[in-house]
Amino acid sequence: MWLVLDTGNSSTKAGLFDPKSSKGSTVLAVHRFEPGPVSMTELQDFVGKASIVRVGGVSVVPNQNGTWIETVRHLFGLKVEYFDENSRLPFEITYTTPKTMGNDRIAVAAGGWNLLGKKGKKGVIVVDAGTAINYEIVRPNGIYPGGVIAPGPVLIGQAMGLGTAQLPLVSLEAPVSRIGRSTDEAIRSGIMYGVIDSVRSMVEQIQVEEARRDPQASYEVVLTGGWGQWLAEQIGYRFEDHLVLKGVIDLMKISAE
Repeated sequence: MWLVLDTGNSSTKAGLFDPKSSKGSTVLAVHRFEPGPVSMTELQDFVGKASIVRVGGVSVVPNQNGTWIETVRHLFGLKVEYFDENSRLPFEITYTTPKTMGNDRIAVAAGGWNLLGKKGKKGVIVVDAGTAINYEIVRPNGIYPGGVIAPGPVLIGQAMGLGTAQLPLVSLEAPVSRIGRSTDEAIRSGIMYGVIDSVRSMVEQIQVEEARRDPQASYEVVLTGGWGQWLAEQIGYRFEDHLVLKGVIDLMKISAE
């Protein structure tokens, strides 16, 4: 069994993958670990009786890596293989500042490309909707030029609440109508429907821009992340859970070739 890790600012998501499975990069189980020292008991309980033979991951919190490296070494006698822009990738990165690119972006782009992309035929637009909403573009020719980073609903709500004197922090749920009948409803409408409209428009404009560059290019769109399923239900795009972890699995497969 492989253990795959996605260390973000709010938690580390860990998953299990059976390399002998015929179901692609399906993640069998997922568990979230809070930031800070990793509980060996918690990790062992998550893994259970599975025999871990390989560990890989991506991280946007480098100072959190040491505790994972030490815990994995102690429990399983293995090294953690962390992936970044210098790893073997399924595409070519042309981002002008690759060292500043979050490794989770590289993994989610790899996961989307492996799932829906076809070299020479179809590219992918991956929308990872979490604290930030990231749009990753991999062109049909296998070039990954970069993408877009935008604030997610939580950040927008915090900015409105902290940046104004009278607007309150509100629960993040879409009201029945776009027209708010109270201040709370009006704020919720602005945040939630604003995010829906922003994602829909951004994807459409990315496709328009890419069509100007290459009229023959076509793209599949996939949503992932904590807000991904909700957005997929509102807009109609495909949703794929745990796409960062699936991308880590894809990168581990490539590095083993």
